[in-house]
Amino acid sequence: MADIASDMTMSPARAFRPSRFSMMGWPVYAWFIALVLVPNLLLVGASFLRTRSGRIVFEPTVASYARLWDSHSFQYLLLKTLGTSFGAALLGCLIAYPMAYYAARVVRGNRSILVLLVIIPLWISLLMRVFAWRMILGQSGILNTFLVTTGILAEPSEAFLYTGFSVLLTYTYISIPYAFISIFTALEKIPHSLVEASQDSGASGWRTFRHVIWPLSRPSVAIGFSLAFLMTVGDYITPSMVGGIDGTMIGMVIASQFGIANNWPYGSAIAVCLLVSVGVVLALVMWFGQSKGVLTGDEGAQPASSGPRTQGGRLLRALANIAFAIPYLFLYAPLAIMVLMSFNESKVQAFPLQGMTLQWYRELGENAAMLDAVQRSLIVGFLVVLVSTVAAIGFAFAIHYGRVKQARFFEFALAIPVAIPGVVLGIVMVLATQLVQIPSGVARIVIGQASFVMPVILMIILARLRRLDAALLEASMDSGANHWQSFVHVLFPSIRGAVIGGALLGFTLSADEVMVTLFLSGTAPTLPVWVWNQMRFGFTPSVNAIFTLVGVGSLLAIIICNRLVFRSQTRRAEA
Repeated sequence: MADIASDMTMSPARAFRPSRFSMMGWPVYAWFIALVLVPNLLLVGASFLRTRSGRIVFEPTVASYARLWDSHSFQYLLLKTLGTSFGAALLGCLIAYPMAYYAARVVRGNRSILVLLVIIPLWISLLMRVFAWRMILGQSGILNTFLVTTGILAEPSEAFLYTGFSVLLTYTYISIPYAFISIFTALEKIPHSLVEASQDSGASGWRTFRHVIWPLSRPSVAIGFSLAFLMTVGDYITPSMVGGIDGTMIGMVIASQFGIANNWPYGSAIAVCLLVSVGVVLALVMWFGQSKGVLTGDEGAQPASSGPRTQGGRLLRALANIAFAIPYLFLYAPLAIMVLMSFNESKVQAFPLQGMTLQWYRELGENAAMLDAVQRSLIVGFLVVLVSTVAAIGFAFAIHYGRVKQARFFEFALAIPVAIPGVVLGIVMVLATQLVQIPSGVARIVIGQASFVMPVILMIILARLRRLDAALLEASMDSGANHWQSFVHVLFPSIRGAVIGGALLGFTLSADEVMVTLFLSGTAPTLPVWVWNQMRFGFTPSVNAIFTLVGVGSLLAIIICNRLVFRSQTRRAEA
C-alpha cells in the first residue's frame, strides 16, 4: 500500500524519470568537458608556456604574465577597453530604460510592435550595422557631406571616424537592444497594484519610481548591462572598422598575437587577463544590481492612465512620443542609409545620390567566390542549428527532469561560452580543435559556433519547459502513454514554438558570426568572413547590396517563423 501511495503522489518530473542514474546525463557531461572545460584549461595552460623561433615550447613559465605586469601600454589598453565597454553599456541602459518604461507602462496599444522594432536590429548582421556607422562617420560619409553642404563645415572633417568616440558611439548603438530586452521584461512584470498602493499612500510619481519600480527592475538592469558589456568588451570587428589607431582595443591585440605575431602564449595570457577582468566587473555589477525581496504577484502591468485630455497633457504626451521615437531613429537610420546606398549609381557613399541602379546587385550574381561563401554559410548554419537544437532539446529535458546531477551548475556551466568575449572564444576553440587535429574548415566552424549557439537554444527551451503545466505530463502518463509517446504528443508540441524560435535565433547567430569563424575557417570563409576580408582591401558598393539582402533575408525569416508559431498556438488553443 505504501508503494501504491508513493506512486500516486509521485510528481510528473519523477514519473518521467525512469531511473536515478539515467544515461541521458552523460551527453551533458561530455559536452561540458569537450567544449567548455578542456578548451578553457588549454587557454590557461598555453599562457604558462613560452615560444622559441616561432614555435611553442612546453616549458612552464610565467614570463608572459611578467611581461604584462611590466607593460604600461597593456594596462592602459585594458583599462581603455573596459572603460569604453562599460561606458557604452551604461549609455545603452540610460537610453533603453526610458524606452522600456514607456513601452511597458505607458503605451496601451501596439506594444508588441514597438518591442519587436527594438529587437529586429539584433537579427540583422552586426557587420552590417557597424559598417553603416563607418559609412556615416567617414570623411566622405553622410555626416560630413551634410555638414559641408549646409555650410557648417568648410571641408570634411576627420574627427568623426577612427577615434575612441566613434568606437564608443557604435558600442552604444550595439548595446541598446540588449539592455532594452532585459529591462522591458522586468518592467512589464511589475504588478500595477504595487504602483497603485504606493500612490494611494500619498507617494509622488518620483517616490513611487525610486522605492517601487526602480528596486524591482534593478536586477534586470544589471543583467541588461552585463549583456551589453559582454557583447562589446572583446569585440574585434568594431574597433577595426571604426576605431583605427586611436580606437584600438584589447581584442585587436589578442587577435594579432595569434595571427601576425604568432605568439600564442602571450596572446593566451592577455586573453586570461581579459577574462578575469570581465569576471570582476560583472561580479560587481551583479552585486550592485541586487534588490532585497522577491517579486511575486500577477504578471502583465497595466499601462498608466493617460490622464485628463488638457492642452498641457496633450503637449506633454506629444513630447514624450517624440522623445520615445528618437532612439528608434538612432537604431534604424544607419540601416536605412545602407539600403538606400545599395541603389546608388555612384561609388562614392555621399549625398546627393547620383542616380538609381541595380548594378551592384547584378555584380553579386557574377561573383563566384561570394556565391561559394553564401553556400558555405548556409551549410554551416544548417549543421550548427541541427546539432545545437537536437542537443539543446535533449539537455533541456535531462536538466529539467533531474537526469543530471547538479543540474543548476551544468545549466550555467554550459552557458559559459556565451559569456566569453568573441575573440577569446575563437582562440579557445582553435586550441581545442588543434588538440584533436580537426582541420580548418566547415567541421571546425560548426564545433566553434555550436559551443555558443546550443546554450542560447537551451535557455529558451528550458524557460518554456518551466512554464508548462505539470498536470499535462501527469495526465499523459495516467492515460497509459509511455515516455516517448508523452514526449511526442504532449511535451514537444508544447515547446515547439520555443524550439522554432531558438533554432531561428541560432541560425541568425551562426550566419552573423565573424570573430570565432575568422579563427576557424582557414581558407574556407563563410559570407560574413568573406565580406570582412573584402572590406580590408577597400570599399566596394556591392557590400551595401550584400548586407541589404542579408537584412531582408533575416526579416523574412522572422516573419515566417512568427507566422508558423502563431498558427501552431492558434491550433492548440482551438483544440
